[in-house]
Amino acid sequence: MTGVDVSRRVRPRLVPAVRVGLALLWVVWAVAAWWTAPRAATLDEARSDAAAGRIVAHQWTDSFGVADNLWFARLRFSMSTDGPGQVLVWRTGFGRVHHTLIPDVVTEPGLGGDVVADPDPLHAALPDSQRGTVLPYFPPVLAVVIALICLAILIQGPAPKLGTRWFWFFLGGLPFGLGVLLWLRVERPWAEPEDPAPDRKTGQPKRYGGLTGLGLTILGGIVISLLVALLRGLPEWAVPSALP
Repeated sequence: MTGVDVSRRVRPRLVPAVRVGLALLWVVWAVAAWWTAPRAATLDEARSDAAAGRIVAHQWTDSFGVADNLWFARLRFSMSTDGPGQVLVWRTGFGRVHHTLIPDVVTEPGLGGDVVADPDPLHAALPDSQRGTVLPYFPPVLAVVIALICLAILIQGPAPKLGTRWFWFFLGGLPFGLGVLLWLRVERPWAEPEDPAPDRKTGQPKRYGGLTGLGLTILGGIVISLLVALLRGLPEWAVPSALP
């Protein structure tokens, strides 16, 4: 039995399993990323978690934002002096991450104007032993694993039919890994897509190129960002404000 014969027998079983496995990994990543996404909270909620001992890790910063990776989004902390006070980011034992603004000082009205009171006691309620990495490693590590597997198959696998390898590489930059799902759905080696319309000059099927993929990624990113902005009208637990 030759290597070609073995490949013909193994591939029909292996390819669907890899396809389903990648889709399941994406689902696990999406759920974990949604669950651990930092959610806005109130100062009273921070005090309540601290008093009940639910905080397992915390970090002080001046601000934070979302930075886009090629395949997925991640959270980054940015130290700046803008703003009236510090931002407390903390993680509870359930893996949920929250953030809230903590004023440096508390002012109280007095007869002679505002009087500066003691700093918020929450600073002293959080021991230094809880300082550490707030964001769990699992979602970003899983995102890297998915990206590396997909890139390896995209480079070493059969040539795509609908678009070039560069087309799918750039399209993989769509937020939330949606480009990965689209690739798993319509492109080789997962499916046998129909040939695209032939080129008018050469008469050969014309595949979408890298510039087309880059343009679609930029356009898709704008559309998805607008949709997320509309969904932010939902409760914080459903659509975290830290989403890109």
